[in-house]
Amino acid sequence: MALLAAGGFGLAACEKPDASATTSPSALALLGTTTGAVVYAPPGSPPPDVAPPSGWEFELANVRYAKLENEERSLQVVAQLQSRPGPGMELWMTGPDGNVFEWSGGSARRYDGVFCFQLRLEDDDEALSLPEGQYHFTMAFRDPGTNEVVAAKTVTVAGFPHTSTKAAPAEGSSVAKDLLGCPRTVI
Repeated sequence: MALLAAGGFGLAACEKPDASATTSPSALALLGTTTGAVVYAPPGSPPPDVAPPSGWEFELANVRYAKLENEERSLQVVAQLQSRPGPGMELWMTGPDGNVFEWSGGSARRYDGVFCFQLRLEDDDEALSLPEGQYHFTMAFRDPGTNEVVAAKTVTVAGFPHTSTKAAPAEGSSVAKDLLGCPRTVI
């Protein structure tokens, strides 16, 4: 019995961690951080699309509604990126009623590969309630010295949004704050 119990603990220790509780390795490699500053319903507008400069490649391939492994709603983002050091990253989500959130953080490093992460749309007590309609997601890189947008791309979010009866995220909320790991089926 003791050997069976020890074997069960050994197998559990070999399982990959829940992607809803881990940081995105590609975000950490690109930005040096996976936590950003979030503003809910921010003023202003996301930047328009800007073609990347020489030495960069940027294709925002897919943004869709998903669920974390703990069943909480999320946005799953997949991009192909070749970057150069310097610019900070911004993420915007907009919908029929205006801006949903703006995330900013990190400073791009030299990176070449698939960039995949999830953003939490809800946690235990709070959620972004997204009424039916079309939503857009913008990923942008901005030079911190000049405030110039180096590269930006906007895509329509695939899938169907969900309304929620949970409280709206308050300042300091974990909703849309951390770039979380993608599910094992994506990477």
